[in-house]
Amino acid sequence: MHLGKSETVKDKSVIGIFDIEKATESMETREFLKGMEKSFKSVNLATDLPVAFVLTDEEYTDRVYITSLSVSALKKRVTGYNEEKI
Repeated sequence: MHLGKSETVKDKSVIGIFDIEKATESMETREFLKGMEKSFKSVNLATDLPVAFVLTDEEYTDRVYITSLSVSALKKRVTGYNEEKI
């Protein structure tokens, strides 16, 4: 799955795709994102205002990718997109 700026992740590693504006209404989500950033597990791919973030469970670490791409555009990039999975 292409996330922008030549960054790709395996579809099977994607845990969720989230709208950043809606998700960060929650204090827990804001704290989670700050924690991921502090532990260097956050990758900012946004070329403009961030619109969404993708949470992955990769082989050695969890990672958050922040992107300017919309949630719908990202979902279309997942091979065999399944609403129940994401």
